Amino acid sequence: MEKAVKLYFSIFFLLVVFGMVMVFNVKMFNVPSAEASLLPQIRGFIVNFAFAGIAFITAYLVNISWLKNSSKYLVLFIIILLIATLIIGTTRNGAKRWIDLHFMMLQPSEFAKIVTVIYISEVMTKKGERVQLLKDVLSIGVVVVSIVGLIAIEDLGTATIICGTAMLMLLLGGMRKKYLLYLAPLAVAAFCVMVFMPGKGYRIARLQSFMDPCSDEYRFDTGLQQCRAQVALSTGGVTGVGFGNSTVKVKDLPESQTDFIFPIIGEEFGFVGAVAVILLFMAMFAIGTYFILHLHETFNFYMVAGFVLMLAIQVIINLLVVSSLSPNKGVPLPFISYGGSALASYSFMVGLILNAVTSESRR
Repeated sequence: MEKAVKLYFSIFFLLVVFGMVMVFNVKMFNVPSAEASLLPQIRGFIVNFAFAGIAFITAYLVNISWLKNSSKYLVLFIIILLIATLIIGTTRNGAKRWIDLHFMMLQPSEFAKIVTVIYISEVMTKKGERVQLLKDVLSIGVVVVSIVGLIAIEDLGTATIICGTAMLMLLLGGMRKKYLLYLAPLAVAAFCVMVFMPGKGYRIARLQSFMDPCSDEYRFDTGLQQCRAQVALSTGGVTGVGFGNSTVKVKDLPESQTDFIFPIIGEEFGFVGAVAVILLFMAMFAIGTYFILHLHETFNFYMVAGFVLMLAIQVIINLLVVSSLSPNKGVPLPFISYGGSALASYSFMVGLILNAVTSESRR
């Protein structure tokens, strides 16, 4: 188990460092003056890395029993924070998802992922076999829907990840599969409401451009990112054009340092580099599954399973989007895409996973 823990942490650290290098590589080509922006960029990376380090250490050292007993208070806190974001949040690229802390932009929806997994794990641990009853499934659903509803107003991608993770956790906890017949139509109806809600016309446009993002009708509008991503991935070939030599990243692929950084990896490092990154994620998920199978405490089992599933879902969605196999959802690639809150939340998840595993192995 000790070797697995060390390997898991090593892969996590490698992905984070590689992500910071790639983000810096991309961002320095998309600013007016490299000299003028160098210090702010470096300062931003230091803040993000420090925040992620604090999040990981905090999660690794926190008392898991305290975390479990505080789940209801954490849910209340995150709901208040999500409401505050909708009221006083900062809007970027048409979405109000952040609270400006001056030294960094806080995205509460990222931490809502963590709180949701902790809450579901605590409830299923307490209910045990009773989670098979419909009323108990619905009681969990009310909380999840409250969180997801507040997020989906501005961030449909994160809402989808939380819903998918919650559903898989319930199935893992013994929920009868027939309940999916009740929940699936509700989920589809909610998704349709969020897509067609007033003021969110870009969501409909993304669905329309999904089938052919490079067509004349969409390639300079809603299909731009996915179209340019296809160009970047095809340009890379087997071994890539070389680190720093991407042409698509130079103001040709908007926000390539965030949701669409993987195509830049594919362009600069080719098929070999892209596969290497995917294999690292697969190794993390394989080791995470190994952890799950060797955990004995119920809460730890559900919590670690929830985080492993959540990270896997997010990676899969991001790769489907950048390869034009799914409509654009604004979902970043864990550990690699730019974003202080996202990196901190992923680091917190990894810290809690290793905390649960090592605390049991010491007993």
